[in-house]
Amino acid sequence: MHTGSDVYITPTLAAAEAILAAGADMIALDATQRTRPGAESLKTMVSVLKSQNAQLMADISTLEEALWAQELGFDCVGTTLAGYTPYSRQVAGPDFELLQILQQQVSCPIILEGRIWTPEEAQQGLILGAHAVVVGSAITRPHLIARRFVEALNGAAS
Repeated sequence: MHTGSDVYITPTLAAAEAILAAGADMIALDATQRTRPGAESLKTMVSVLKSQNAQLMADISTLEEALWAQELGFDCVGTTLAGYTPYSRQVAGPDFELLQILQQQVSCPIILEGRIWTPEEAQQGLILGAHAVVVGSAITRPHLIARRFVEALNGAAS
């Protein structure tokens, strides 16, 4: 995290270029309109990275951000930040409603990402038209997985 900025997903052009140099096939960028470190412009970042033939995924939290990302030239849009920005809709699970709205209004591929905990939720995302589904914490963060079991079992013991 950079001081003075809530952006932490590839927050700077230097970070994005390092990822590109490391051989990444696609780079995810926070595509919100929040202030970036050093007040870098997302528009400039996209322009520079596209000139280097980078494939870019826009991590968004709202329809407006998705439309803006599409206008900037992103290759796909991910619902990564839906529910994680204070101004986006807050839901307990995946934002299937946002996915459906994006399917109707955005022409680039939509990636469902964020709070997907079960195979059924991943399957629902694909049924609703997601190009792909990212399952993160449900399989990569053991302490969160264990916490879900403890909370469920404590609730059952009551």
